[in-house]
Amino acid sequence: MSLKDKYAIVGVGLTKFGKIPGISTMSFTLQAIKLAIEDAGLTRDDVDGLLVISPVMMGEQHGWAGRVAALLEVSTTFTATMDLGGATPIGMVQTAAMAIEAGMCTVVVCAFGNQNSPAGVPFVMPNLQFTLPYGDVGAIPFQAHIAQRHMHDYGLTSRQLGEIAVTFRKHACLNPEAQTYHKGPITIEDHQNSPMIADPLRLYDCCLNTDGGGAVVVTSAERARELRHRPVYIMGMGQSHSAEVMPPWPAKTEHRGGLKAAEMAFRMAGITQKDIDVAQLYDGFTILVITELENFGFCGKGEGGSFVEGGRLGLGGELPSNTAGGLLSEGHLMGMGHVVEAVRQLRGECGQRQVKDAETCFVNGYGGAPHEYPPTLSYSTLILRR
Repeated sequence: MSLKDKYAIVGVGLTKFGKIPGISTMSFTLQAIKLAIEDAGLTRDDVDGLLVISPVMMGEQHGWAGRVAALLEVSTTFTATMDLGGATPIGMVQTAAMAIEAGMCTVVVCAFGNQNSPAGVPFVMPNLQFTLPYGDVGAIPFQAHIAQRHMHDYGLTSRQLGEIAVTFRKHACLNPEAQTYHKGPITIEDHQNSPMIADPLRLYDCCLNTDGGGAVVVTSAERARELRHRPVYIMGMGQSHSAEVMPPWPAKTEHRGGLKAAEMAFRMAGITQKDIDVAQLYDGFTILVITELENFGFCGKGEGGSFVEGGRLGLGGELPSNTAGGLLSEGHLMGMGHVVEAVRQLRGECGQRQVKDAETCFVNGYGGAPHEYPPTLSYSTLILRR
C-alpha cells in the first residue's frame, strides 16, 4: 500500500543558529517546536506525536523525547527518540507518516536541537584507540578516503569539489539566516587556497560547526488542507543501510550507498530524476554531493565531477541544489535545514533564492558511524511536492 500524497508537512521552524554558547540542547529543541507549531497554525494541544533526535553531545539521556513532551506539557500517544545520524530528520518524517497511517497519532512534530559544547569543551568521540595514533579520526578523514578513491578511479578533481562549495556559498549569500551570510561569497581560488584538512579535503570542503534547532510538523493530507499554508505533500520516501565501503561488502555486492533509498522514493512517487525541480542534498562534505548525485541516479557512476561543472547546481542550473546554503554554508542542523528549505521552496517563500515554478523537491539525509568498525552508512530520502 503506497503512502504517496497521503501525508504532508504543514509547519516548519528554525531557531537562531551558529556558534551560540549558553543555550542548551533542550532549549533549542523546544524553541524549534514552538516555531513549527505556530507556523502550522496549530497549538501544542493538537500535537499527539513527537519524534526527537538523540542528543549525541549530552551523554546518556534515557527517555529524551518523553522529557521534551513533558516540558511541552503535551500528552502524546506516539513518541520516540531516534538516531540515524544525519539521516534522522528525513527518517523522522517517514516515521511520522507511517505512525499516522497506523492510527497511532494524528499530528506529529519532528524536532532537533544541538549544543556542541554544553560543558564548555568539545565533544570527543569514543573508540578511537586504533585510529587516533594515525590521525584517522571521525568523518573528515573517512570522507577524505572516499574522495581519494574517487579521484583515483574516475579522475575527480579538487576544483570540481570547489564548484560545489562556491555554488552553495553563493546561495547562502541570498539567505539572511545563513551562518555565512555576512562572510560573503568565495571563489574557486579561495577554495584552492584554503587550508588542507585531510587530503584532498580542504577547509571549504567541510561543513560548518553549528548550535541550533529545527522542527517540522507532519499530518494527514485531509487535515493539511484546513491549515494555514499550502500543504507540501510527501510523494515518496526510502531508506538504505549498509557498510559497503569496507571489505567484505564490495566483493559481495554492487550495492552503492543510497541507491535503494532513491529507488524506493522514486518508485513510490511515480516520477524520475528528470522530474525533480530542486534538490536538497546532504552536504557534510563536498565529496558526499558527488557520490549522492551518482548513487541517486542524477548522473552516471564516476560522472559526478563533470556533472557539477558549469553551474548545474546553481539557481539557474539544471538541478538547483542546497538553495539555502546547505550544511557547508547555511549551518549544520543535521539536515533539518534541508527539510525546512524544501518546504519553503515549494511554498514559494525563498525570495531571491527562489527556484521559479518549483513543484518537486528531492531531499536526502546521510548518517553513520565512521569512527567504528565497520563504518556504517544510513541514507534516507524524501520526494516532496507542492
